[in-house]
Formats: sequence, structure tokens, C-alpha cells
Amino acid sequence: MIDRKTSLLAAAVEEIARCGTRGMRVDEVAKRAGVSVSLIYHHFNDRSTLLQAALDHIGSQADDYTKHTDGTGRENVLATLLDEIQDSPTVRTNSAAWGELRDCAVFDDALRPTIEKQTARWNADLAELIRSGQQDGSIGDACDADRLASVLTATTEGVSGRWLAGILTTDDARQHIQLAVDALLDAADRSGA
Repeated sequence: MIDRKTSLLAAAVEEIARCGTRGMRVDEVAKRAGVSVSLIYHHFNDRSTLLQAALDHIGSQADDYTKHTDGTGRENVLATLLDEIQDSPTVRTNSAAWGELRDCAVFDDALRPTIEKQTARWNADLAELIRSGQQDGSIGDACDADRLASVLTATTEGVSGRWLAGILTTDDARQHIQLAVDALLDAADRSGA
């Protein structure tokens, strides 16, 4: 069973995905969650704290659908990134909310540390998969895993934005990710990047 705080965060993420961070109203989050506004403020001191917690919630949920360790390192890198683009309401909502929160952080200094933390965690998880690929021989050992992870996650965010906007179909977006992973891993191996 989902606890109250988790259901509040899920409601906040849905509201952010649908209305953006500027359009998110705490009373609408409460309505969506079926609780009083005061309960939201009981769990989260203010709107800014709620937004930061929503970012952490998105990261936690993404962990649930993007963790791969059963293939080669290269297969796990690809599967992890492909799972960021799938026809699932949870994935679409999380991706849309993440984009809104990331864009809001351009002008909201309070959100930046949480965005930076979640991005660093995503990069570190992917870099670890790249390193496991270097160990199993599926990824060349000449590339810089941390740098390559940062490029791959940034590329995935860009493709995801086009997918969410309907510019790319799910299949097309996933093919873009496949091409990017193959090209970047092969190029990094050749250049030692």
C-alpha cells in the first residue's frame, strides 16, 4: 500500500506534468490526492519543498523502471536509456514533470541543487553500467565512463522532449536512442573520449 506522503508526491508530479511548475497549484495537488491543503503543508513546509520532493520522487520512480543488470554492460546501458521512453503513463508523466522542473530551475535557484543531485545520480548509475561494459568487453576501455554517461543522459533528455511533444513517435524516439548509444559508444571507443 502506498503511504500518504508518496500519494501526495504522485499527485504533485501529475499536476506538474499537466500544468507546469508555474501552473501547479497546491490546492489542485490536494484535490488530486483527495486531501486537505493543510496536510500537504504538514508534509512539505512550502511549495518549493514540495517541488524539490517531487524531483526526488521522480528519480526514485525512474529507478524502478530503468535498472538493468542482467545483460552485458552495453546491453544494460541501452536498456536503461530506452526505458526512459516507453508508452507508460508513469514514464510519460515523470518525463514531462522532470522537463518542467528542469526548465524551471533555470530561474529558480532553490530547485538547482535537487536537479543537480538527481542528474549526477543518473549519470553515476549510467557510468557504472559503462564501466561494467568495459570490464566485460562489450564497451571499449579507452572511453571516459563519466563523460560518456553525461553525454548519453543529455541526449536522452533531448530525445525525450521531442517524444513528449509528439514530434517523434515512441518507436522513432527509441530508434534515436539506439543510434545515439551505438554511435557514441563506438566513437568513444575509437577516440578514447
